Amino acid sequence: MSLDVEHTAPGTLWDRWGWLARPSLFFLAVIYYEELFFKLYCFRALSVEGAVFTFLFTLPVSMLLGLLCGGIPAGRGRVLLPVCTALVSLWIGAQLVYYHMFKAFLTFFSLTKMAMVAQSFGEMAVGNVLANWFPISMMAAPTVLAWSFRARLIPDRPGGSGRLRWAAMAAAVQLAAMGLVLLCGGGVLSLRYIYYHTATPELEVQNFGVMTQSQLELKRVLFGIQPDTPDLSTEPEPDKAPPDLEPTRPPRDDPPPFGGTVFRPEVIPGCHMLPIDFDTLIANEEDEGLKGAHLWFSQRTPAPENLWTGYFEGKNLVWIVAEGFSTLAMDPQRTPALWKLSHQGFVFDNFYTPLWGLSTSDGEYVTTTGLIPKSGVWSYSLSAENYMPFALGNQLRNKGYSTFAFHDYLYSYYDRDKSHPNMGYDYYALGQGLELESGESFPPSDLEMMEKIVPMFVGEDRFAVYCLTVSGHLTYTLESNAMSARHWDAVKDLPYSEEVRCYLASQIELELAMESLLDQLEEAGKLDDTVIVLSADHYPYGLTDEQYSELLGHQVDPVFEIFKNTLILWSGDMEGTSVKVDKYCSSLDVMPTLSNLFGLDYDSRLIMGSDILSSEDPLVIFANYSFIDQEGYYNSVLDQFTRWDGREPDLEEVERMVTEVQNRVAYSATVLDCDYYRLVLERAGMIEGP
Repeated sequence: MSLDVEHTAPGTLWDRWGWLARPSLFFLAVIYYEELFFKLYCFRALSVEGAVFTFLFTLPVSMLLGLLCGGIPAGRGRVLLPVCTALVSLWIGAQLVYYHMFKAFLTFFSLTKMAMVAQSFGEMAVGNVLANWFPISMMAAPTVLAWSFRARLIPDRPGGSGRLRWAAMAAAVQLAAMGLVLLCGGGVLSLRYIYYHTATPELEVQNFGVMTQSQLELKRVLFGIQPDTPDLSTEPEPDKAPPDLEPTRPPRDDPPPFGGTVFRPEVIPGCHMLPIDFDTLIANEEDEGLKGAHLWFSQRTPAPENLWTGYFEGKNLVWIVAEGFSTLAMDPQRTPALWKLSHQGFVFDNFYTPLWGLSTSDGEYVTTTGLIPKSGVWSYSLSAENYMPFALGNQLRNKGYSTFAFHDYLYSYYDRDKSHPNMGYDYYALGQGLELESGESFPPSDLEMMEKIVPMFVGEDRFAVYCLTVSGHLTYTLESNAMSARHWDAVKDLPYSEEVRCYLASQIELELAMESLLDQLEEAGKLDDTVIVLSADHYPYGLTDEQYSELLGHQVDPVFEIFKNTLILWSGDMEGTSVKVDKYCSSLDVMPTLSNLFGLDYDSRLIMGSDILSSEDPLVIFANYSFIDQEGYYNSVLDQFTRWDGREPDLEEVERMVTEVQNRVAYSATVLDCDYYRLVLERAGMIEGP
């Protein structure tokens, strides 16, 4: 009886709230410990702001978990305590392993596709778990503690009140933490801006923690990404006049300015835009989000045509996105074909392949659409339901080309069997029209794929081929990579670690595939009339920064340098000549550049990349909102802009560029979420509705 009185009429604050405070403090210690461990293990750094705000945002989560376990009968609470601890540790631990593998974060959307991922890469994931036994064991330790001390953390009690007040206190702490973030508006990319506006998972984890980043990710998936909305109270500028139907351009047989000189764009009349009446769209739009999108797109300056507009018009196209390709994989002796193609034709001295959240699939999406993938979802997969008129497969098919897409891996992985036909291609992959003897091993052979697929299209009058390779896929060991083992003899004596040599060996398979492609095109008499394009889906993140530094010969800069890469853009009739392009550019710019070279009709205002060969200002965007432009480079981690000429930066201009980056990210999501191309072109009367 006295026990009942002690709990129903408590005399101290601890007596009143201890039954909820004990499990809450335990969860606070567990989550905060794991968050700090994650930062130190993955980023090797911990800022004061990151430590403070991670603690503040961990508090309400811990209080709610404490309420969940402590606010029910003790027997059930003692079971739920280790279960909740295990789930939290599993989520943060899974993020740790996933980031270690892919340099990105696991999303809730990816969990819905986990069966597909596990079927393909389950063995690889198990291997990474085993390789990361130390951090995994550190994440598992709190569950053991929760089980061992469950009776002390969830004491016996006959009941208790105050659950709603405890939940209200948790909500108040959350609101207080959000309010403190509102006060942190200093700098160009402030903590306030990161929390409330951007879609930057890496910066969110660094500053607010894994649990908060997961919450922000879920909010973006459900409600979209908030742009820096244009002022809807102002009248939009009138649309520029559409380009002439016959713009002035050099005849196809005129010689280009070859000879290895640095290319400088020369503007000629005409621009890449469609006659879209944005004024009418804005006036008739009831949805404020879409109205803001119409206004933003309408105020963008269309890309001008240039001396290279239509230069490849009528030519065939073989467009390759190469798994894990890197400039550092090439060598004039080991990879002579890749070396030749990268040093002839157009030579891009400052090309980057930024890494996005879904690595290969997002790398494809950026390269082939000129759009930035939406954080938290599979953008290419979702685009399969959208109208994609500017995709080169659709564009060239409408011009009478035979269009094909190939991949030497499972046909349905990342839903490519839906997205690639929607881009205008007849799609072939393992299990769908493409059978390879090497298909039972991993990774399959790029060479065997090329030997099988070229006869399928080389006899067509005009063909456009998109190809995704796989031989360069991680992991880079002799046991796990069939291509590394196949070409080991060619690299075994190189002065690098085994993983680096295995990576180089895997890229020799890509070299042999390219040699086969060139030989077959030449034998068919199609080489001089075919454009070959090759770039990476991402840099080889299967190598650690230290291993990548071996190839560089110095410690790699992980913000910019690690993403610097090669874009091959070559035609058979350009052999022996080169056009050097020193403009800063990225994989986001490949699609509009090809659209210009092939003389295709598209609206450059609706694409986030730009034609590299035009006079448009360069802008290389990275997933964490770092960027490179004509004035210098911005490091979002340090919130620091460095000018090329060493002068002090104009912070207002830097803020304007950050806003531009934010809007390109946000309105790329609008294009994906709202099927924006269909919406705009239907209302413009250019296509018929379903």
